[in-house]
Amino acid sequence: MTALLGLIHAAGIPIPSPTPQPVPGAGLVTQSFLLSVLIWGPVGIALALAIFPNPRGRNDVLFKQIAFFTNLMLLFVAYIGYNQFTLSLSTIPYEENRPWLPAIGAAYHLGVAGPEMAMLMLSGLIGIVAVLASLGIRERVRSYFVLLLLTQGAVNGVIAAHDLFVLLLFWAASTVPIALLVLGWGGPRREAAAWKLLGYWGVGTAALAVAVAILYAATGGSSFDFDTVLKTTLSPRIQLAVGVALIVAAATRLPLFPLHGWARDAYADAPVGVSVVIAGSASRLGGLLLLRVLVGAEHDAANLLAPFVAAIGALTVAYAGVVALRATDLRVVAAHLALAPGGITLLGLASLTGLAIEGSVLSLYAGGLAAALIVGVCATISERANTRSLGLLSGLAPRMPKLAWLLTLGALALLGFPFMASFPALLMTFFGAFKTQPVAAFAVGAALALVAVALAALLQRVMFGAPNPDGPGVSDSSLGESWYLALLAGALLWVGIVPGGPKIPATEQPLFDPGLVNVMTSGVSDLAAPYVQQPPPSPSPSPPATPAGPPGPTTP
Repeated sequence: MTALLGLIHAAGIPIPSPTPQPVPGAGLVTQSFLLSVLIWGPVGIALALAIFPNPRGRNDVLFKQIAFFTNLMLLFVAYIGYNQFTLSLSTIPYEENRPWLPAIGAAYHLGVAGPEMAMLMLSGLIGIVAVLASLGIRERVRSYFVLLLLTQGAVNGVIAAHDLFVLLLFWAASTVPIALLVLGWGGPRREAAAWKLLGYWGVGTAALAVAVAILYAATGGSSFDFDTVLKTTLSPRIQLAVGVALIVAAATRLPLFPLHGWARDAYADAPVGVSVVIAGSASRLGGLLLLRVLVGAEHDAANLLAPFVAAIGALTVAYAGVVALRATDLRVVAAHLALAPGGITLLGLASLTGLAIEGSVLSLYAGGLAAALIVGVCATISERANTRSLGLLSGLAPRMPKLAWLLTLGALALLGFPFMASFPALLMTFFGAFKTQPVAAFAVGAALALVAVALAALLQRVMFGAPNPDGPGVSDSSLGESWYLALLAGALLWVGIVPGGPKIPATEQPLFDPGLVNVMTSGVSDLAAPYVQQPPPSPSPSPPATPAGPPGPTTP
């Protein structure tokens, strides 16, 4: 074969290089409208619902059905893009770029790589779960689901935005409907919860605006496009200023210690469906922002701020465990436990290794599902028991068998047990972090042990302890509640069991799922490439000394 190739090369016949093989069926959906449908589809339906007549609330059930099938359609569209994602390409397979405000250099530019595609799948799944968790809404049903659909469109806009100006607009737009949902349908402390969320997220939006303005000015005020702004070489001082502003913006959204002040009241007093949206997809946008802008473009700032970022991650996980151990309100315990996945994500981003960055991307997906599950199941337990006091809740497993299993699965997901999607995320994050941030990795591991103690205490007290004779009457989850919680648990188990997707045994080709791990890694290598230390060149061996000539005759 080698000789044959040599003859072909000598004859000047070109040898075609092998072309990369995409997933079977890839390329069926190549139009850029896919991303616009995910953003403006729910917005259009929301506007239609807003003007649809509803005399005396007769169409409330219809509004719930429309919201459910809209989110089902969005998940189907996202699945098409996910299933047809071309794994072999490093470029963006789905992209839309049209002029919008040429005077300032802003364009309607959308585009997703692997991490964004995984986030769109998470957003679609959380959308369906949120509707199922909101079936019990009885007051102002139309307004509730209009705001819920607007939230879905804004979250998808942040994920798909490939222009900093567009990203900033969607980032700010996602704050308003969520705050209104908390204010209009929340619990007794809904006003404080809504204003805290609006205040903290407003500060984060202002910080992001400062970062965008600095980047825009550094490029000469010509463009907000990712491909232009994020590839401009900036001085370390400017990068540092941008990096600090980005960390503040992400910390208010993810949330991270000490800018987490909104999380307790929002998770504890928001309606269950809204809590699921915040914990599952809206808050994960903070980690995605750091991944795309700080790690992806500001390399000097990322290296300088890496120890600081890792320390914030460790403090967030430790704070979550300590406060969860001391809290006496079930929903407050869940609110603080939901902070832990954000700290794991931050550790992976601070490590700046390819493996850790991949782990942080998977942690965004798995952490969103785990946080939504723990918040949702604790909210459902408190509603079914008509109390949130841990002093009254005890030994509920015999009367709440379904919720007992779901709470156990939520605890295992937060801790990254095998067969859960958070397990490979933890493995990749920690193995990658030990190379560059070993102290922070050990600190996060110790803090995670505190979270494990808090979860064990919660399970023992609420579910498997001695029944409280003075406790209230309880009932197990309804069909709708079981469905939305089971969807979260099922998604965690599916990715944890087959992270690479099921394969056809004979050909090892993807069956119907290309594998979340495979999809999300597309583009991560480009993000991690600037941080890979090249080995020093090995010295070339010196040629052996050759004699100057034949030796002369030997003199006796």
